Amino acid sequence: MSSTVMRKAYALFRMNFLIIVLLVVTAVAMFAYRHFLDDIMEINLGEYPYVVASADSVDGGTSAITMTRTDSSAIIEYELREGYAYPYVGIKIYLGDGKTMGRDLSKFDSVFVWLKPRNEGSVRLYMRGYDSALYRKNDETSLKFNEIEFTPTKEPYPAVFVPQEFRVAGWWVSQNEINVHKARVDLSNIPLIEIQTGTNAPLGYGGWEVKGLRFKGKKISQVDLVTTLVALWFVTFLIILIIRFFDYSRERAINRKKQEELKKNLRALEIEKSEYEKSSKEDPLTGCLNRAGFGGVLLREQEKLNRTGGPVSFMIFDIDHFKEVNDTYGHLVGDEVLVNLAKLVQGMIRNTDSLVRWGGEEFVILSDDTSIQNAAFLAEKLRKAIESATLITQQQVTCSFGVTEMIPGEDPKSFIARADKALYSSKENGRNRVTVATFKRTH
Repeated sequence: MSSTVMRKAYALFRMNFLIIVLLVVTAVAMFAYRHFLDDIMEINLGEYPYVVASADSVDGGTSAITMTRTDSSAIIEYELREGYAYPYVGIKIYLGDGKTMGRDLSKFDSVFVWLKPRNEGSVRLYMRGYDSALYRKNDETSLKFNEIEFTPTKEPYPAVFVPQEFRVAGWWVSQNEINVHKARVDLSNIPLIEIQTGTNAPLGYGGWEVKGLRFKGKKISQVDLVTTLVALWFVTFLIILIIRFFDYSRERAINRKKQEELKKNLRALEIEKSEYEKSSKEDPLTGCLNRAGFGGVLLREQEKLNRTGGPVSFMIFDIDHFKEVNDTYGHLVGDEVLVNLAKLVQGMIRNTDSLVRWGGEEFVILSDDTSIQNAAFLAEKLRKAIESATLITQQQVTCSFGVTEMIPGEDPKSFIARADKALYSSKENGRNRVTVATFKRTH
């Protein structure tokens, strides 16, 4: 194996190795994120010390509540009584100092509540948030009421929520005249959690067994993880680009030594190509002359015209809507049109006439000893024959013609442009027609 091949194989191995390592790191990171990076905060009410019972008696109500502890839960017994507009009882769980310093619960994406009811009725869960712009010293009601209300059941157990389900209590927004921007859920500083009876809790005796709450999230956010992985991929590809740059520089230094030899070979190939193009006079698809072959015929006819003055006609025609044939039926059908058209025309012109594939769907006929009137007659004859023929079974094919006559001493560009203009006029006037352009002298 050559040294060049070995170097390329080694460079490819390095790049593929880096990509494989990066894929493994990405897979491991995603697996670890899913299974091993959980961030959990638990509050066990059987052990947590900062829990107190509360009732509407602080607001002038008459409801009563008692709380007892077991090793694993808090047992709540209560009686909801009339006497307050919205009778309620509940428990308060203090985090931090219970006022301005709390816990950041916004990083958690799930909230689990272990609460078994003894009777019917909904329950409110309040995450009381501190906002320096809203907090009034020693006024617990100024802590924002981020709430969710649910109806607990004995099974399934526990109740599970996501932060997006919480909303700010409307009565608190109205009571404190909070603007819309401040009335958004914010769990970034929660000094107090409350669990209360809900709006449809019936009056009378009731009770709960509350084991506790669990907040579950990730030690790193999904956005941070994805950002880190994207940065890692970026750095890796940057390293690959640097490696490729040095490999390229090394290859360039090696290739520079062979530059002269390659230039010589290239010049030889260009000469060979030029000679091949000069010798190739025939269109491989239709068998007509190509432009290279036309050049020799044109030169011969110009010399004859300048010498004898005999008429020489130049006819250019192309297939109408040929692009639609290709687009509709495919290029193989388009090639079939070109081949059959060339056969048809070749069979209707003299052996001394030259049929040239001018390019794409355009053809040229160069007729010596032919006046412009006879050329126009021939063009019309060809047009009708093409229109009547079945070049392909899929649809009828027609052609548009432009006819002119060569003038002694005239630049070929001039009569070709004249014929092309006549062809354009045929197309402008509806296609499938012959237009004749005569030479006009300018003084």
